[in-house]
Amino acid sequence: MQKMSILPYQKVMMEAIKDMVFIVSHSGDSTFKYEFFNQAVFEKTHMRQNDWGKTFQELHEPQLARLLEQQYSQAFQKREAVVFEDSFISPLGKPNYSKTTLTPLFDETGECIYVIGLVEDITNIRMARLENEEAWERLQESSSRYRSLYENNSDAIFSLDLEGRILDGNSAVEKVTGYSLNELIGTKFDGYIDQKEDGLFAADFKLAMAGDSKDFRAKFTGKSGHLIGILIHFAPIEVKNKVVGFYATMKDMRNSDKLFSQYAESESRFRIIAENAQDAIVLMDHDGKTLYVSPSSKRIAGFEPTEQMESSPFHNVHPGDILQLRKSFSRAIVKAQSYKLEVRLKHKTNGWIWTEVQGTPIFDKDQNFVHMLTITRDITLQKENESQLHFYAYHDSLTGLPNRRFLTECLQEIINQGTESDDKVTVIILDIDYFKDINDKLGHEMGDAVIAEFGKRLQENITGQDVAARLGGDEFVLLLPRIKTEEQARNIALKIQAAIEQPWLIDAVSLAVTTSMGVALTSTAGATVSSILKKADIAMYKSKKAGRSTYSFHCCNS
Repeated sequence: MQKMSILPYQKVMMEAIKDMVFIVSHSGDSTFKYEFFNQAVFEKTHMRQNDWGKTFQELHEPQLARLLEQQYSQAFQKREAVVFEDSFISPLGKPNYSKTTLTPLFDETGECIYVIGLVEDITNIRMARLENEEAWERLQESSSRYRSLYENNSDAIFSLDLEGRILDGNSAVEKVTGYSLNELIGTKFDGYIDQKEDGLFAADFKLAMAGDSKDFRAKFTGKSGHLIGILIHFAPIEVKNKVVGFYATMKDMRNSDKLFSQYAESESRFRIIAENAQDAIVLMDHDGKTLYVSPSSKRIAGFEPTEQMESSPFHNVHPGDILQLRKSFSRAIVKAQSYKLEVRLKHKTNGWIWTEVQGTPIFDKDQNFVHMLTITRDITLQKENESQLHFYAYHDSLTGLPNRRFLTECLQEIINQGTESDDKVTVIILDIDYFKDINDKLGHEMGDAVIAEFGKRLQENITGQDVAARLGGDEFVLLLPRIKTEEQARNIALKIQAAIEQPWLIDAVSLAVTTSMGVALTSTAGATVSSILKKADIAMYKSKKAGRSTYSFHCCNS
């Protein structure tokens, strides 16, 4: 096929055309080849002048090449113009839309030798059309939503003219007022407002006309003749920037008024209870900020309710307790569960006190957190009693020394901690020589005084981890975990013996008091509390047999 020859003036015209122009030839084997394209093609595609003479398959992806072949084949076969729309990606990576007209060109014999493709960029037209379609869809959606909102709104919505006459309304009008819409249309809206409030209504209607609309309360006379508590809001209807009427949205407040009345009654009862309670009652928000404090808080913590409300959250909680309290507070809100803690609070004048704090989260009907109700009780005296009970559970009431229970637990702990086969512990059992004679001759009060003084002298002559305990009667025990040799044990025994034999003067009575001691220096491996005490007890009876006022050792390897 003869290659097209482009004359200079023809080429100039081609380059002056702003639309893309392609000249494509068709060979006998149905191959399409670009013979020429203009400057606009260079600007809007990736194709260049050295692409002249190349086929569709050589220049394009297979899918695009097939599409072009189909369109150009139609122009060849039909021998008439073919028009189609397409899209392509510009060199800048942006999508462009095009309208292509393929026109066949014939030679003198009537044979189609070329197809001229004129590609018009219709991106702006296409985008405008899409925007118009989207805008129309949005308008229809907006209109549909408006109608749905208007018709299905639970509030009564009236359409009023500038004089306040009712022109229309939604389906809720009849539910709220009892009137059918036909009964209301053409009547004045303010005619249904309670006369005691019609002056307020007129003033608010004028404000709405001036563009200053706000909600206001009123009473509407329903068809039954009963007054309905309502909340009204006026919204101007504007057409071409001109107010032509108003929408009056009327909310039925009867249920809300009833609930408010119940709440007010409930709150009144709450305040009566809170203000007469002995425990401190506090309401706090989500962050712990105080909303209400009962007067009894001053009795418990020394702060006036106003001081409490002006202070930061948990301001007087002990640093050692505040983290646990905050965690319990937050967890109670998340899990909707109450919590109870023992917390130290700083009294305004009396220092730290112990309190029991019980918190209960309060939620509304929609399960939204409203506030935390906390009840705080002073348990300082209770804690002191508990501490005292705990002390006497492990201590002797006469001497104040640890008792058998305390000694047993300490010795057991030492045995449990023993890790080496040669770990040793020293235990000394002591009793007061001839103590029965003291009781019988001088009385039990003197006997108790001797026991107390004996315990005091033992306590004064031990240090560190050593334990002096009273087992009962006139029998005492020294637990000496650091004494590991017989020499160390003997030195302690001599020191105790010397301390006991110092002069005694009780209630102007001079006494000579001595003690018999049994020393057990033994391994903790395989030992028990009873086995160790038994060894010391055996050694003590050796001392008694030896004449008292001495000490004896139990063999350390037995």
